[in-house]
Amino acid sequence: MYNEFSIFRLNFKGHSLDEVISPLDGQCKFVVTVNADFIVRARESDSRLRAIIDHNYSTLDGFWPWILAKLRCQDKRCDKVSGSDLIYLYSNWCTETGCNLLIIGGAEGIANRAAQNLNARYSSEFCFSWSPPFETYPYSEKFIRQFREVVYEVRPSVVVVCLGSPSQEYLLEDELHFLNDQGVSFCYGAGGTVDFVAGSIKRAPKLIQNVGLEGVWRFAAQPSLFRFKRLINSLRIFKYLII
Repeated sequence: MYNEFSIFRLNFKGHSLDEVISPLDGQCKFVVTVNADFIVRARESDSRLRAIIDHNYSTLDGFWPWILAKLRCQDKRCDKVSGSDLIYLYSNWCTETGCNLLIIGGAEGIANRAAQNLNARYSSEFCFSWSPPFETYPYSEKFIRQFREVVYEVRPSVVVVCLGSPSQEYLLEDELHFLNDQGVSFCYGAGGTVDFVAGSIKRAPKLIQNVGLEGVWRFAAQPSLFRFKRLINSLRIFKYLII
């Protein structure tokens, strides 16, 4: 029985840690790691993202979504599960079960380095990668064909797509039936996780994560107008504490 509840006027299902890392019988589990930016966009401007959150398995990603959920739903179990943590949980599951994990995305060479680091960490050649040429959603027919060819060749049980949100979530929704037919057990969008795993960017220390300033840390590490706008947009989550 999945732990379900509604908060921020979004429906969350399977967001406890045990539920997220438990495979479904014969189905691909699409996990959405919902951070503050996701919540604001899903509520205010992106109806497709909102539907993806509502109809799949969502986690509370980030300190503020998690703490606000705890305040609003004190009788429910709410685990904080970020995309950057999830890749290690799925790596552990893969090495225990003898399955493969596929990382898609990142700048040239980054995904390959991330795969090498995971293989070294777990002393197993279970992780593979594909860094596609840069495109934005909707992806070209060539991109989709190559995506499917890589999945078919690697035969992964876990597919981690790091192409930026919400493009990565749109892609996974489009290809969910294909991934299911290929025997994939889990898929999720992980954004900048590939950079953290590769070691090209240092993730915020635990203290920074635990006080809700991970977004500020990321902006300081990679300052850009895009990240500044995303950081400001994320602050709008606080109005949903009362709405």
